[in-house]
Parts: sequence; structure tokens; C-alpha cells
Amino acid sequence: MNLLKSILDWPTFWSSLNDAGIDAVFYFFFASIATFLFLIRMGITLFFGGDADAGMELDVDIADVDGDFESDHTFGVLSIQSVLAFFMGAGWMGLIARFDWQLGRIATGVAAVVFGLILMSFSVWLMLMVRRLEKTNPYDVKSAIGHTGRVYMNIPEKGQGAGQVEVSVSGRKKIMSAVSDDQAIESFTSVKIIGARDDETLIVEVPQD
Repeated sequence: MNLLKSILDWPTFWSSLNDAGIDAVFYFFFASIATFLFLIRMGITLFFGGDADAGMELDVDIADVDGDFESDHTFGVLSIQSVLAFFMGAGWMGLIARFDWQLGRIATGVAAVVFGLILMSFSVWLMLMVRRLEKTNPYDVKSAIGHTGRVYMNIPEKGQGAGQVEVSVSGRKKIMSAVSDDQAIESFTSVKIIGARDDETLIVEVPQD
């Protein structure tokens, strides 16, 4: 593959990239940065499950997907993972179109956007499958009570909203919604699970020394 050979010869590739124009430079940075972040996010998702994207999505209602999701089920179509998938796909396709296929800027742009949307759609479908799998493997939120966890997203003081906590539930690492029993709690603070407000929200406190 010409593109791969060019990248391995970095000085020549960088020179060719600049000669190709500013759009090629943008494609390269989109591809490399988005790929790096996508792999990190994928690792987090595989380790923690679909909850890793919780709280960082633009929620859009999706009804009756294959008959397995309720009408009020929300799913973040524009999640961090899917946006990164778009830029990763668009970036690499843009480079391939310019270096391997020798296409013009307009044709390259169209190919990049189309492939980016395809990869984005695949990412959304994959996350739907992950959530479906989680739905068929229920967990008992009460199993987390008495255990310690770590704050994943700042938790406001009591009555002011919810944050997120990383905790083991039914033997699985999960990131769940959490509310404080007292003061606000910052990210990365160790907390104790003292109760469950519902099946999705834990009540936590900072352990006393």
C-alpha cells in the first residue's frame, strides 16, 4: 500500500503531505489523533462496559430497535466514541484517496465524509449491541452496598444532582450514577457505597478516617 510505505518513510511522507495541500495535512491529523483517542475509548469501553460513555452523550430517543428496546430508551448517537469513529474513518479515507487513488480535493472530501459516516454508523450499531448484551445480563445493584469505589465524575452535594462512580457490581466493574449523602465529592476520591436510590443510582459517602 503506497500510503503505508510513505508513512514508514516519515521525512518523505511529511514532504509529500505538505505538497498535497493543507487538506491532506488535516486528514492526517484527523486520522492520527482520532485513532489514538478511539483506541483509548475502546479500551475503556471493553473494560468498564457501555457505561463508560454515560454522561458524555447527546441523548436521542430511539424506539423499538429490533423490538428489544423500550420506546423511552435513550441512546447517545453522538457519543464520544461515534464522533471519534467518524473523524478516524474520514481522515484515513482522505489520505488513501489522495495518496493511493490520486483523487482531486472534492472527490476526496466526498469519499472521506461517506466513509466517516459509515464507520460512525457501525460504531453506533456496535454500542447498541453492547447495551443489548448488558440488558440480557442483569446485575443486582445492592451487591455494591458496603463496598468502596472511586468517583468517576464529580458528585454534587446532597440534593444538588448526581455524578458517577466506578464500582464493582455483581462481580463486574461498572460506572454508575451516584449521589452524595453529604458534601460534594471530587473525581478520583475513594467513596463507600451506603445505599441505592434505585436500580441505576447509588448513594455514597467519603469514608471517615
